[in-house]
Amino acid sequence: MATYFLADIHLAENRPEITAAFLATLAAIARDAEAIYILGDLYDYWLGDDLATPYQQRIAAALAALPCPLYYQHGNRDFLLGARYAPSAHLRILPERHTLTLGGHTVLLEHGDLLCSDDRGYQRLRRILRCRLLQWLYYRLPRALRLRIAEKLRAQSKTRTRRKAARITDTNPAAIRAALQNARASILIHGHTHRPAVHRLDDGNTVYVLGDWRPHGEILRYADGACTLINSAEIIHAPDNAGA
Repeated sequence: MATYFLADIHLAENRPEITAAFLATLAAIARDAEAIYILGDLYDYWLGDDLATPYQQRIAAALAALPCPLYYQHGNRDFLLGARYAPSAHLRILPERHTLTLGGHTVLLEHGDLLCSDDRGYQRLRRILRCRLLQWLYYRLPRALRLRIAEKLRAQSKTRTRRKAARITDTNPAAIRAALQNARASILIHGHTHRPAVHRLDDGNTVYVLGDWRPHGEILRYADGACTLINSAEIIHAPDNAGA
């Protein structure tokens, strides 16, 4: 049995190639999965559970049909996904920082945006968008206006990211060390930066960075005491899945 970690799928109805790759990957890994963890940005944007589209409901049905437990952390694109939609997809929502034990090691899971502490503008916006009062007001807006707000925020995010130095939009080493120390963890798994990698830290701790999907992405597989970062295309096209 194996445990899988993935993030930043950015599902959207106008991205059918990502949807197909995601569903095929789930079908493949579910055969030996003890659990699957989705560490944020399952969707490219989320307007609210009350406005879930038929497409998003089909995704929920596909997730609910899987035979293994599914765990979910909010990302910066779909942090409004909540208690109405999650049960329909059999998603168990985790806090923004969550620990578990794998092979005797304490593992810290998070989306990863909190680790980008050098990007002060984003961190300020993040605090604003997670204000409960603003969210309460947002939910009372019509769908068309919510969609315009979401599109504007995405466009502004892309513009800001292009204009900023790579080190600003990447994780901060001190933030990583602090997060691991506070969680008393030796392994960190996160997404968000879209820079898949394995980082061996000087203190002996390890950081696994998950990839974004275009249409495939790098996911992490833990089995038999070892973690392996692997592209989802390799999983789909593995001999065991041929003809499946």
